[in-house]
Amino acid sequence: MTQIRNREIMSFRSLKLKHSYSSEKDDLLESFYVPVLGEAVSYKRITGYFSSSSFLTAAAGLTRFIKSNGHMQFILNVVLSDKDYDQIEKGTQNPEKIIENNLIHDLDALEDECRNDHVKVLGWLIAHGYLEVKIGYIKEKRTVNELLHQKTGILTDRENNTLSFSGSNNESAYGWVYNSEKFKVFFSWEINNETFISQDVEDFEELWANQSIKTEVIPFPEAVKQRVISIAQREPIDIGDLLMRIAKTQNHNNRCEVPDAGFQNRGRRLFETEQKYRAIRLRNYQHEAIDAWLQNRCQGIFEMATGTGKTYTALGALKQLLENERKLVTVISVPFLHLANQWEQNLPKMGINIPIIHVSSANTKWRDELKTKILNNRLDKERQFIILTTHDSLSSSSFIELMHDVKSPILLIGDEVHGLGAVTRLEALLPLYTYRLGLSATPERYFDELGTRELMQFFGKVVYIFDLHKAINEINPDTGETYLTPYEYHPVFVELTQDDMDAYSILSGQIAILCSKKSQSKSEQLMLEQKLRERQDILKNTCTKYPAFRELISELAKNNEIKQTLVYCSPQQIETVQQLLRNQRGIVQHRFTSKEDATRRQEKYCGLTEREYLLDKFAKGDYDVLVAIRCLDEGVDVPATRNAILMCSSGNPKEYIQRRGRVLRRAPGKKKAVIYDITAVPTTIDGRYAHVDTKMLESQLKRLEEFAKDAMNQEDVERDIFEIRRKYSAYGG
Repeated sequence: MTQIRNREIMSFRSLKLKHSYSSEKDDLLESFYVPVLGEAVSYKRITGYFSSSSFLTAAAGLTRFIKSNGHMQFILNVVLSDKDYDQIEKGTQNPEKIIENNLIHDLDALEDECRNDHVKVLGWLIAHGYLEVKIGYIKEKRTVNELLHQKTGILTDRENNTLSFSGSNNESAYGWVYNSEKFKVFFSWEINNETFISQDVEDFEELWANQSIKTEVIPFPEAVKQRVISIAQREPIDIGDLLMRIAKTQNHNNRCEVPDAGFQNRGRRLFETEQKYRAIRLRNYQHEAIDAWLQNRCQGIFEMATGTGKTYTALGALKQLLENERKLVTVISVPFLHLANQWEQNLPKMGINIPIIHVSSANTKWRDELKTKILNNRLDKERQFIILTTHDSLSSSSFIELMHDVKSPILLIGDEVHGLGAVTRLEALLPLYTYRLGLSATPERYFDELGTRELMQFFGKVVYIFDLHKAINEINPDTGETYLTPYEYHPVFVELTQDDMDAYSILSGQIAILCSKKSQSKSEQLMLEQKLRERQDILKNTCTKYPAFRELISELAKNNEIKQTLVYCSPQQIETVQQLLRNQRGIVQHRFTSKEDATRRQEKYCGLTEREYLLDKFAKGDYDVLVAIRCLDEGVDVPATRNAILMCSSGNPKEYIQRRGRVLRRAPGKKKAVIYDITAVPTTIDGRYAHVDTKMLESQLKRLEEFAKDAMNQEDVERDIFEIRRKYSAYGG
């Protein structure tokens, strides 16, 4: 810890304290909270609302409190729902489990706050034993709004002087700085005060020991506490230096910038705030991307790797446009329905709080709702609003028809924009979209020049690039580490069967005929896409991959390295892959596909969606292996992944770049990832396939070389690729 300059030892008695404080007359923070906390060695607090931002506002006092090895005990309020009480009464769940589920429900929002100083301080205090937290709730529900509403604080200094205060203020930045608050203070060293103080102490101790008649008090749920600690500790901090820096930069005149991401009384969120989330601070390269887009007349594509903040960069661009346009309709189109929910959650983090409408199969009333929004926009009643939709809904005739009624400027943001280049979706690219922004790590469509050309013509050029190579090799100044995790890459070669080779040769001939046509009809374009997929499926699904997979997982299990392994496979492979995993003793696995629900939160999944629940269990190590199909290619990140086994990679850059980026996300304690790529190569039995062999082989080796160039073991992989090429050259390839 950074050393804090020595000062004269004082006590509460040396402070100029009053018996009554009102924010209408007094600076509660500077005249009471900071100086008192600075002299204290013990702080007991009962509060209806709690916010870690109270630590941020009182940084100077907290610094001295920690220096004195002070100890805090907080009892915080939580309100349970009717359903929660019913579960307790029926005995289906204990109160601790319900509260844990409720609190952990929104920890993803807290995780995004991990850069915030107040959250770092909160995690540090809990992790190092300076702060103990317990939760209070009313035992029996009689009306609808019972809650632990006491607001009392008891502080003791080094000389065992004690003071207690009680009044209206909560333990938050708003309670100490912004709200109109009033409280009374009693001092142990003054005559006639001791009775009041001893009663406050007795009441607190009864609650802390869970001996109260009306209120049940339980320990802060362990799972939630551990997640708070792990989130805060992702970036190592020097608490002394951090608090001194906060104390220097924070003053009463600029405290309007202090967020209040705190603890809500309803137990549905861990942290409560007046401005819902603290705004995300964009990095320099994200500002560069936005500037490039603005300079290109608000059109263009961001080619940015997974993990570098495409979404927040796009929202930063949207925010600037909202400030410049009096009226604006924004359409955000995503490949999968659950991603629309992620965008909605991210909007307030960028300070964007305008009306939203969901246009998808999940909202059966969207047509009527959109008609109303468009009419209100035309009548100047609702000048700005956002439409969250999917690529399929965006290209539907009913949506296109309604969009023609919009008279305001329109911004279209295409998330994973390469998906809009498919033949069936090109109709969505309407000229009426005034402003256009595409997002993708891989904007060019594989073997689809027409689709790529249409996308580039519509959205404009790629205006900013922050690719995977940069993300793996450049240092993030916020963390001192690279944006993505370093990785090892190990290709595992298997040969195709003779039947596979025959089928591949036939499809290659059909593809060559279709590609030779100078002008293709729509049906021929669709047929070409289908033939390319069928040929790629041969390489993906050859049965020779299964013995290699069985040997690999056996070796990982034997070496205790199977934990947090992600297997990418095709729909045709998943049953066999899961069976091979079941046959390995001690491996706990689960499938992760589009069939697992991503939108509906359910009690049986602890208040999470099914997908969130599976990812949480995987991150904790309860599941050793997740077996995934395509749903992980776009929009779903699995930061906990240590090993990735690619059973069905293709030569499509979109697939292998997206998948690699997903598993290279940073996670606590994750120093590297290891990628195993089970790769099909031509059979060497029959030389008459030599010409086809060469093309097939090169399509596979191109992907391997792309993976190898940023791997920690690049030289070893390049040596293996060289040996493969030399081997096949002997067969006339």
